[in-house]
Amino acid sequence: MFENVVIGKPLVEAKTLIAYDDEDWIKYEKPNTLFTNSRNLAQVLKEAGVVPSVNEVRRNKPELNITLDKLDCLWVKWGKKRVWIVVGE
Repeated sequence: MFENVVIGKPLVEAKTLIAYDDEDWIKYEKPNTLFTNSRNLAQVLKEAGVVPSVNEVRRNKPELNITLDKLDCLWVKWGKKRVWIVVGE
């Protein structure tokens, strides 16, 4: 399961938004970061390994079945799992 997700191309480097420094980025955060172009939050959660299927998101948390089309940084929580999402262009 990934802890961080970067969608598209952020305005600044992803490591400045996710990691404390270069060493933290290389050792810990980069291997735990999913880079994708998918904008549907349910699909992103599936790709990150948080949920087994998109349909589970639609059934159990329909408020998370949205399209992320604006620049943003947000936490998404599913049960005990938390994912930091950075939305770029």
